[in-house]
Order: sequence, then structure tokens, then C-alpha cells
Amino acid sequence: MATTPRTEPPAAARSGPSAEPLPDFEGVDVAGLAARTDHAVLGEVAALLLRNWPSAEDAVAYYEDGPGKLLH
Repeated sequence: MATTPRTEPPAAARSGPSAEPLPDFEGVDVAGLAARTDHAVLGEVAALLLRNWPSAEDAVAYYEDGPGKLLH
């Protein structure tokens, strides 16, 4: 009887916070990016950021913007 080699991926490492700091995107022109992107997901994210970002001093986030929520 022939044996078939296993093809499952190796077990993933435990997830957790990275020790690496997040990059600083403070200088990104989100409005300019939204105006010139043709990438569907990036365009939706930029539009969502702009909707919740009336000015640099008043940036906000809402619970319904969190992971697992559908974008409309």
C-alpha cells in the first residue's frame, strides 16, 4: 500500500502584538489618494477615513467601523 505524503501547512505561530512599531503615516494625503486611486478596497478605506475625519484636529472613529463590520 502506497502512502500519500501530508500536505497540510505547518502549524501557525501564535499571534500577538508585534514588537515592531507601526509606521508613521501622518503626512499621507488621504484626500489626494482617494481622488487618484482605482483600487476598490483602498478607495473605500480612503472614503471611510475622509467621512470620519472632518479636520486634522477632529479625527474620529466609530464602533461600526471596526473589524467584522460591513462597509456600505
